Amino acid sequence: MRIRAICFDAFGTLVEIVDKRRPFRALLQGRGACIPAEEILIKPLGLQEVAARLNHKLASDDLARIEQDLRAECDSIRLRQGIEAIWQSLRQKGTRIGVCSNLALPYGPPLLATLPDTPDAVVLSYEVGLAKPDPSIFRLVCERLERHPAEVLFVGDTPAADIEGPRAIGMPAMPISTFERYAASHLEEIGELPDDFLSAMASS
Repeated sequence: MRIRAICFDAFGTLVEIVDKRRPFRALLQGRGACIPAEEILIKPLGLQEVAARLNHKLASDDLARIEQDLRAECDSIRLRQGIEAIWQSLRQKGTRIGVCSNLALPYGPPLLATLPDTPDAVVLSYEVGLAKPDPSIFRLVCERLERHPAEVLFVGDTPAADIEGPRAIGMPAMPISTFERYAASHLEEIGELPDDFLSAMASS
């Protein structure tokens, strides 16, 4: 079946955080947290809400520093090199584009503001209550793109979440590194997605 849409993971695939500070990790480490780390990804929780659910009271100075780190990370979200050209090539050929990411609430708005334009489908874990590699999140991607799983190529950087997960429901998937190698020499073709697209990319 012909590939008619591409869904990208976000961080490490489309965008990167230039100033990495990992504020949520700092918030949870060594504080007897009563909230599982995964819950931050599947519920719309801000930093203050997570802090309020810790067993031990967080000093105001510590919270202010962590909030500053979060702002610094969000302000440093940038498109990865070459992504804008790939995105525009897909747009010019009429290929539908989706974005599916496991992330916490504060990263959603700056992520979407960094993208070249509004994707045809956006599936963010904290909004939908699901996280990759749950099969349901990939089915939701296909529903929102209005495509069958076999017609949607998933591209990401994490093997379990972005490769094995989508393949489990019949979606083709490949690492961003393989996708970028192909795009580097076939950018003018990247939006056409011929029938032998996957084999051509895999062998390039």
